[in-house]
Amino acid sequence: MSKFAPHHRGTNNPRATSSTVCQKCLGTGHFTYQCKGTTKYLSRPSRTQQLENPRVLAKLKASGQPSVEVPEEFKKPSGTANRLLEAKEKER
Repeated sequence: MSKFAPHHRGTNNPRATSSTVCQKCLGTGHFTYQCKGTTKYLSRPSRTQQLENPRVLAKLKASGQPSVEVPEEFKKPSGTANRLLEAKEKER
């Protein structure tokens, strides 16, 4: 440590302000390592849910348009494999 450099006291012990948000409990006024609360579970939509439901994607993106266009054949959950196999059989 240099004797000519300014000594910053108080940087070793930072204080949490009222706007400090804990990442564990999402409370304010303390840091994560000081948290005595339990972890909050926040569910987020999966990528499939985002693509299938444009309203969920609109909340996550400002533009509101899905980043990938999903073909109609993949939107129906039943019979997708059967339709693809029938199309391959017709090609043969």
